[in-house]
Formats: sequence, structure tokens, C-alpha cells
Amino acid sequence: MSALLDISRLSLSFRTEKGPARVLDMIDLAVKPGEIVGLVGESGCGKTTLARAILGTLPDGLTEIGSGHIRLDGVDMLRGGRAAENIRGRVVTFVPQDPFASFNPLFRVGTQIADLMRYKAPRPDGRSWRGHARADEEAAIAMLDAVQLPQPSAILAKYPHELSGGQRQRVMIAMALLPQPQLIIADEPTTALDVTVQAQILGLLRRLAVERGVSVLFTTHDLGAAWEICDRVVVMYAGQTAEVAPREAFFAQPRHPYTRMLLDSLPEPGRDPVGIPGGVPSPLTPPGGCRFNPRCPRATDICREMRPALTEHEGGHLVACHHPVTARAEALHV
Repeated sequence: MSALLDISRLSLSFRTEKGPARVLDMIDLAVKPGEIVGLVGESGCGKTTLARAILGTLPDGLTEIGSGHIRLDGVDMLRGGRAAENIRGRVVTFVPQDPFASFNPLFRVGTQIADLMRYKAPRPDGRSWRGHARADEEAAIAMLDAVQLPQPSAILAKYPHELSGGQRQRVMIAMALLPQPQLIIADEPTTALDVTVQAQILGLLRRLAVERGVSVLFTTHDLGAAWEICDRVVVMYAGQTAEVAPREAFFAQPRHPYTRMLLDSLPEPGRDPVGIPGGVPSPLTPPGGCRFNPRCPRATDICREMRPALTEHEGGHLVACHHPVTARAEALHV
């Protein structure tokens, strides 16, 4: 099956007073139709920058594309001009980390949903919603009901500050689904919610995506969330792709030392979590070769001199490492 979203060899820098900051370095990523892919890694690894590059919301004048491409439904999102603009907000939509900051506090929820539908959401007959207020309201109520919000008519009449955090995020999911997209980018959508509500939102997002055949690119630093919702997991480190694996293989047999150390840092019964020494390198002065080499207990000279290729091992499990871990119980030393 061909990919809906295809990102290949993407390098991207931000211009700064201290020189270019290379925040994405030859990134490869693909999302198939109907697939939920988790993009995981520490804060600052480039997850949100990659999401914003797909959406075309990077700062003008400060962003430089060094190489590669982003293709969504066959359209070049970096150089596609009008064609790329036409599918943003329609073919691809967005669920933010902080829903409160994404609402206009001066307008009721119903007004903001109606504005979205007039400009982005198609009617069943393919025509614009403009001038069809009753159809607008019925479609909005149906979608709010689909995201399990009680009394959706009352929700439309409220201002954003009158809703709880979980309710606001459910409204955001409804707004992301209304344009009938093929891909939703969810950027750490449960970070600001308590644990109980997080589980509800993750279950809701997965159920609706599966029912409607929508692909999801789910960025998170929470490996538990990745287990709950994802079909496949992509690990990023310091702007590079480290590992790509189906969910079960990712958790059962991680092959990149960074992935292994990430999983070892999680608390488990009967075992103390083990932290990863050091810190993520600056994109202004990244190390040569594999960017994880200064923190990696398996690093040798080749790791410092040559960047490893992303190589497939088995069953769609890809790893960018000169010394991959071959078993879950293997000690992390050369």
C-alpha cells in the first residue's frame, strides 16, 4: 500500500543570530492510509517542527529547507504552491497540545465551528456551507455527539473558558474531523489533561480514526500513550530518525540503544528506572556521525565519524545504528 504521507531525506534549519540550527537532519517518515503512527522522543528532538513543516506553519524568513520532500496525497507540501494550500485544513487537519490557546476567547464555540465549516468543511453534496446555517448546526451537533460530549447544543452556546480541558480537547477533535480529512496531526494532545481524561481522549481518538479510516500522526514523549493508540512507532533523536517499528516489536525488542534506554527509563514493578546520562545536543553544534554517540554506551569511532543508514532488519523494523541491540535482555555495552 502506497503512503498517504511520504517524508524523505528532509533537512530543515532555522536561521539564528549564532548561525543555522539544523533541527531536522535527513528525516524519513511514512504514514499509510488508515494508519496511526506515533512520533516519539525527548523534548527538543524535532517532533513539533516536523508537524509544523507538514502543516506549512513554520516561520517565514527564518526557515531554510536544505533537502528532501514532504508529499501528502501526492502533493509536494514544501513547493506545491496553491495545491498545497488547498489541502491544508482539508486533507490534513490538526489537534493541538493546548486547546485553550487555539480557541478565540471572545467567540462562542458554535461561532468558531461555523467559521471552520464555511471555509474548510465540505457539505455532503460537495458545495460550500456558506449560507446554510441550519445544516452547519446539525453537522456540528452530530460531530460533537460523536466525540461523546453531552448536550452538544449547549456546548455550541458556550465560550471556551466555560468548558473543561477534556471538553475543549473533544471539541478540537470534532473540529479536526469535520473537514473529513485523510490525515490528522495530533501534537501531544493529552499533555495538559489529567491521567483519567488522557485515557478517555486517546481511546476516543483511536476509535474515531479507525471508524472513519483516517490516518493519524501522533507526536508524544509519553511511551504509554504510544502503546495505547499507535500501530507503528517512529523514534526521533536530535532531529534524526533513530528507529521505526511496529508497536509490538518496538516495546518487545527495541534495537536502537536510545530506544532501549528510553524504555529502561520507565518505572516498572521490581525495577528502578534508569536515566539516560547527558543531554540532547544543540542543533547549532551537533556531533558528527550518529547524534546519539556522546550519550551511547555502545559508541565506537565509526559512530562518531559516519552516520548510520536506516536499515531494515525484519518485519518492517528499521534501525539507524552501527551497533544495534539484538535482544531485549542484552546488556548495553560493546
